[in-house]
Amino acid sequence: MYELPSLVKTAYYACNQIERAKYDLLRTRHVDLRSCCLSLFELFKAERNTDEDDGRETMYSRSSLPSEFGKVCELAALYGHIDCLRLARAIGVPWDDRLSFTTLNIMSIMRIGSACEMAAISGNLDCLQYARDNGCPWDEETCASAAKNGHMDCLRYARDNGCPWNEITCAKAAKNGHMDCLRYARNNGCPWDEETCASAAKNGHMDCLRYARDNGCPWGQKTCASAAKNGHMDCLRYARDNGCPWDENTCSFAALNGHMDCLRYARDNGCPWDEMTCAKAAENGHMDCLRYARDNGCPWNEWTCSSAASNGHIDCLRYARDNGCPWDVDTYFTALHNGHLDCINYALANGCHPEMRDHNVNNGGEDGRSSDEDSVLDVA
Repeated sequence: MYELPSLVKTAYYACNQIERAKYDLLRTRHVDLRSCCLSLFELFKAERNTDEDDGRETMYSRSSLPSEFGKVCELAALYGHIDCLRLARAIGVPWDDRLSFTTLNIMSIMRIGSACEMAAISGNLDCLQYARDNGCPWDEETCASAAKNGHMDCLRYARDNGCPWNEITCAKAAKNGHMDCLRYARNNGCPWDEETCASAAKNGHMDCLRYARDNGCPWGQKTCASAAKNGHMDCLRYARDNGCPWDENTCSFAALNGHMDCLRYARDNGCPWDEMTCAKAAENGHMDCLRYARDNGCPWNEWTCSSAASNGHIDCLRYARDNGCPWDVDTYFTALHNGHLDCINYALANGCHPEMRDHNVNNGGEDGRSSDEDSVLDVA
């Protein structure tokens, strides 16, 4: 036996957008109509239009719907629709643990794994239990996904029932500050590596970083670089005070996101830097970091100008050139590619003008201009 969609959900599905909007304004039961629900309704609609009289358990295999309908179980587990999950299995929708991606909205694309992984991501323990009881495969991603989002009940269930895990579980728990999941994982033998400390430092979770180090977790240069990249001075200081190594990435990542305090601290305490510090400061328009770097002897090269031009930071580009920074044709072409007219004009006016016909030979144009240049000149 299995549940059919409720009458409320069925009626809501039958409504047009205007009718649904009116219903949503009422103080009544919310209808959570997701992609798994829509797919099942489409399957039933397709079945209604056939003359075959076979059982429900072969409905999916008889359909000729697109392949994305095969992800109904995984999406139902993600959204916590246990009714959709049961119904999908009852009509023959298989488990599909192949990795795929789906568009959630105009700004978001989501990775779709197994139903167990999807249930663990959203913390839907009932869906996770049902999936395992009915033969859905799982792997290390299930534990990692549960730890990433702090779903301790899913993590416990997975481990109590033999789900494998690896170092990623600890790293994901530390990245999002889920100390309970991190402690549980370590207390139950989950391995960890340098990524745990780096992940904790990246998001400023000092408690996880301290716990990891107090319990012997290794770390490396990435811990300092990750702390500096997101401006977590407390994590950076702690790491250095306790012997964590660093390298040039600490300075370049601090400059990339404009964290002057981290950049100054790093340099005041002997952290090395290289040309990437100036390039990264220019890339995101952090003039203060760029000036500081140059005033304190940081080297630069052509990447500083091309990085500034690629994102339209004309002030950084002018400063670099006014102070003797070298450039090459990449400055012109990165500005051209991204449509930054002020940088294009500045480059042209100051001698950064490649032989367009030579460039054209490499890019297949007809009149000595690239397609990017044509489009920008049209706008101009």
